[in-house]
Amino acid sequence: MKITSYPSLLAMIMGVMLISSCDNMNDAPPVPDLSVVEEDAEVNMAFEDLDNLTLTVLSNSGLSARTSVDIPAGNICDGAVVTIDESAKTIKVDFGDGCTSSSGTTRKGIINFTYTGNLLLTGAEITTTFENYEVNGYKVEGIRTITNKGFELASNSISLAVTIENGKVTWPDDSFVTIASDQLREIKLGTQGEYEASITGTATGTSREGFSYTSLVIEPLIYTKSCLESGVKLPISGILRFQFRDIEASVDYGNGSCDKEATIFYPNGSLPVTFD
Repeated sequence: MKITSYPSLLAMIMGVMLISSCDNMNDAPPVPDLSVVEEDAEVNMAFEDLDNLTLTVLSNSGLSARTSVDIPAGNICDGAVVTIDESAKTIKVDFGDGCTSSSGTTRKGIINFTYTGNLLLTGAEITTTFENYEVNGYKVEGIRTITNKGFELASNSISLAVTIENGKVTWPDDSFVTIASDQLREIKLGTQGEYEASITGTATGTSREGFSYTSLVIEPLIYTKSCLESGVKLPISGILRFQFRDIEASVDYGNGSCDKEATIFYPNGSLPVTFD
């Protein structure tokens, strides 16, 4: 009599589990929700545009030296009105119902600057507030304060402490991100108004979906005026790390190219991105 042997049920189950395990090993790790990283980049683009605008206004106005100023339209946009109140130490930049700079940045509303003295003087402060201000369709709110921590003549550089209180950026669909930050910016002044900014520091906030996040600069974020004014309002290099939803991720802005490319690193994976 011939006896045929069949595998036991346990052996069959073990075989299925082994095959399934091998398949899972070949699967790519899941990509977490990285929207907070991309939202933060858009928020920073709005505020970096503001920083460049601030330095442009201050460098061209002479602060309390004049009561009005004609700043080249390429730096801001045609139709913007800049008014200085010397006694109150304020500068008002009014973009009216909207205008677009030669680099393609559209702004509307009012930015108000209150200053204590020339920004090149140690201890000087510039406080920025907003009235229905928008940049490229994003509404910006909050109080931004810049404080001169010292000027180094040998390197022609200035150290600025920069804080954001009650920061808020609202998207055209009325969703918004909140932000508070504490940064140190080393601004190296060049010729013909050029500068390079090296930024370190931390930030906290809530995403458009309402969950909390924190960020920390791991390698200084580098910006240049020429890149900002070309319409690329992103760092040309540097690494920023995020903590959110029990996930740690970082964004690497590359090695110095003026572009909108970056790489997001997350647990067990990475993702190249192009920011709008």
